[in-house]
Amino acid sequence: MAFFSAIIKRFRGALGRYSVVIGTFTNTAGSSGGNINSGLSHCHFLKLVVGGAAASADATSVNVDFTKPIRGDAVAIKTTPDVDGFFIAFGT
Repeated sequence: MAFFSAIIKRFRGALGRYSVVIGTFTNTAGSSGGNINSGLSHCHFLKLVVGGAAASADATSVNVDFTKPIRGDAVAIKTTPDVDGFFIAFGT
């Protein structure tokens, strides 16, 4: 089981002192989630979008509490096995 994430584009200072990061996540061999490395020091928001030809049976979810910023290098997500998609992260 393996989970991978990759950054596609980073917009530094897109919203004042905040940055926006767009990337992908991939689950293989029955994997159902892992840690997204957003490349941000502190992540304030993370949006997940499921991609691929088939719809996911369940919604993807972020396994952290965003009531305060979290470390941006290990944002844990949970998905249906083998689901791939995109993420948008916002933070500093």
